[in-house]
Amino acid sequence: MPNFTSWKDAGVHQPRILVAGYGAWAKAENNPAAQVVGELRKRSWTGCEVIGHVMPVNSDDLPASIDALLDAHCPDVWLGMGVSEAAIIQTEMVGINWRHFDVPDRSGAQVDLSPIVPGGPVAYNATLPHAEMVAAVTAAGIPAAVSFHAGTHLCNQMLYTTAHAIQTRGLPTLTGFIHVPQTPGNVAEMGGRKRQTASMSLSMTTDAIAICIDTLATALAARQTETV
Repeated sequence: MPNFTSWKDAGVHQPRILVAGYGAWAKAENNPAAQVVGELRKRSWTGCEVIGHVMPVNSDDLPASIDALLDAHCPDVWLGMGVSEAAIIQTEMVGINWRHFDVPDRSGAQVDLSPIVPGGPVAYNATLPHAEMVAAVTAAGIPAAVSFHAGTHLCNQMLYTTAHAIQTRGLPTLTGFIHVPQTPGNVAEMGGRKRQTASMSLSMTTDAIAICIDTLATALAARQTETV
């Protein structure tokens, strides 16, 4: 894999987009976010490099995992991804400085009214081109919308923690988070009224994220042109 420094030294910087999708946890042993990461690895990309990584659903270890990936890959974009019970693709606009959840992470931890970064900013805005991504996804016939509340579990924690790390380091990296629906297979395994949970096929979800990546690559190319 070519490294970030050699591209810049050559004057040809191919944008690097890191897609960090959560893995197994209590509400999704076969997490669609991790499945999408696997599907994205099978695709070819023009105009950008896409790095897929499956993130453990572990609240206490998350900051160190994020720091390690930023160090290893120097991405132009950090695109987080997790599952929700919504019927559509949702791009999250805001990460808030709170952890508060009773559904345990993979370590068994539950957290009650705890700041993610003690003394940190109340919230961070995501910096992805949300309107453009949503417009491109919906134009392809896939339902999508912006969302202003990523919850208080690890999806919100990834958005806030990544934004804080980028701000603290003074990086130009764009960051954001996308919630994807459950797969039909996961819903079929649920019991009782949970079987009424919305779902989206893995292929459609993967297409939606791929459209977001293409939109990001175009935005990054335009930004590079403006700074030359």
